[in-house]
Formats: sequence, C-alpha cells, structure tokens
Amino acid sequence: MERMIQVQQKIVPDLIDKMYRRFSILTAIQKYQPVGRRTLSEMLNLTERVLRSETDLLKHQDLILVKPTGMTLTSEGVDVVGQLSDYFNHYSDYHQLAQFIRKHYGIKEVHVIPGNSDTDLSVKVELGRITGQLLEKQLYEEAIVSITGGSTMASVSDAMTELPFSVLFVPARGGLGENVIFQANTICSTMARRTGGSYTTLYVPDQVSEQTYQNLMQEPSVIQTLDRIRQSQFIVHGIGDALKMAKRRQSSSEVVIKLQHHNAVGEAFGYYFNQQGEIIHKVKTIGLQLEEVQSKQHIFAVAGGASKGNAIKAYLEIAPKNTTLITDESAAKIITQGLLKQ
Repeated sequence: MERMIQVQQKIVPDLIDKMYRRFSILTAIQKYQPVGRRTLSEMLNLTERVLRSETDLLKHQDLILVKPTGMTLTSEGVDVVGQLSDYFNHYSDYHQLAQFIRKHYGIKEVHVIPGNSDTDLSVKVELGRITGQLLEKQLYEEAIVSITGGSTMASVSDAMTELPFSVLFVPARGGLGENVIFQANTICSTMARRTGGSYTTLYVPDQVSEQTYQNLMQEPSVIQTLDRIRQSQFIVHGIGDALKMAKRRQSSSEVVIKLQHHNAVGEAFGYYFNQQGEIIHKVKTIGLQLEEVQSKQHIFAVAGGASKGNAIKAYLEIAPKNTTLITDESAAKIITQGLLKQ
C-alpha cells in the first residue's frame, strides 16, 4: 500500500490531494450526520466557498444528500467511504504528521514523503521532485532564487523543468570544498539550464578568516552576487547534522569540542544550534545569513532521513514562519516524537 501511494503521488499528486479532501468530507459527514455546511467547514478548516464547491460535486455524484436539517451520506457514499478507508488510513498517517508539524511550529506548509531517504535513494529523489514542483508553482518572471548546496539540493535541481519565463538562480553560500556536483554554483547552473533561466556564481570558500573575509568583500563580483542574494524572493536550502557539517568544513578540534559540549545537533546557513534552537556557533561565511532569511517571501527547507530528524527538529525552533518544509516519514516521526503525547 505504501509503495502504491508513492507511485500515485509521482503520477497524479494533485489528484490524490483532492481525493483525500473529498474523502475527509465524506467521513466527517458520516460521523456527524446530519451536519450543516458551516459546522463542517469549521471542523475541516475549509472555507465555506471551497466546501460548497466540493459538496456540490459530491451531491452530483449521488454520494451525499443535502437536506434542510443537514448533509447525510447516501448508501453509495457509505460504500465509497468503506472502499477507500484502508487506502486513506495509510495516506492519512503522512498527512496528519505534516499537519501536526505545521501547526506545532507555526510554519507555512509541511509535506511528508513516505519512506527513509537514508536507506532508499528513490525517497531523496522524491523529496527533490516535490520541492521542484512546489517551487515552480510559485515562480514568476525575473524572480531570484537563492540555493544552498548538498546532495538533496542536487535532487531538486534534477527535478526542475522548463519554464515559460526567465528566473535567476544564485548560490546562497560559497563552496565547502566537497564534490563539485553538490556545490551551490553547480546546482544553480543545472537549475538555470533545466528551466531556461540564468544563473550567477560565488567562487569563494564557505569558511574564511577575518582578513580573507574583508578582502573578498571588496571584490566587485562578490559584491554583485551578494546584492542579488539579498534581492532574492525565494530560498531553497537544506538542513545539516551539526557534527557532520563541521567535519565537511574541516573545522578545528576546538570548534568540534564546543559543538559536542553544547550538544549542537543541527546546522543551516553556517549556524550551529542545539535541540532548543539556540545558536551554539557561527561560521564566518560569505553569503546568505540566517537573519536575512527571515524577510524572504518563499522559503523551502528540504531535508530527510532518520539521521537528520533531530537536526530538522532543532531548526524548526527558529525557522521563519514563511517556511515550507519538505521531509520524509522517518524524519517526521523523529520530529514529532514526544510532541504527539503532549
């Protein structure tokens, strides 16, 4: 059943969401019938306009009856609910996890993909595909998108498709000295090629000394890219495990000990934070700063796998309210662990 949901989400993601909404309406009517439209809209957190459109369709399909006393299911409606229950009980698990995370942390949207991207590469590919779809729906002519690096971001770039207008992709940070295909510059180039847009580069180290920082900040090409980063309306970024990111940056033993001593679990934009979202350490970097993220209109945070569950959970403590989180089932279960019992 889980595999079938994954396949169907790839082929007809919008259709499944619509089916789930109508299934939710039918089950709520079955439970509370006869029930009025206003009461039902409050239960399901739907506007009366949207609910009216959906119930008109369900009435036309002879699945519900609309009476002065309220709405009830027809015998055919009862049969449809029974046939779909097993399928949507599985789908509902992911949907409910997503809604709980969204409400608990007060962020814009959450999407949970079935599976564990630590052990199944296809799940990471799916994270990238869903993110690409969500991003493309929001983009517009001459939009500027800031992108960080990493393997998950590379999956997002692979999922992008040609757009009917031009978008500028800019690297949010310098390079980590890692595999070139996972660097932000490369990912921006791929996104521009696949969408028919343009891109700019930022050829500076991710971590620099104070003197190097001051020198690079005088370079015209660096100044120009930083201006475009600040002008960007969209950010697509990953979330890292604190100690793994410190290792990738070849941080000093003093920094690693500091992170361990203060129980740092997550990293984003060069900031390391503990489970409560408190900043433990900040890397001297050239690029997008955490405080600049707060003002962005569209923020997509993409990360999955059980190994990143605690890092994502920590980041959500400080995540801007405009954040859309795309994660997987294994990470979502760790994020909600202990919270669902409260």
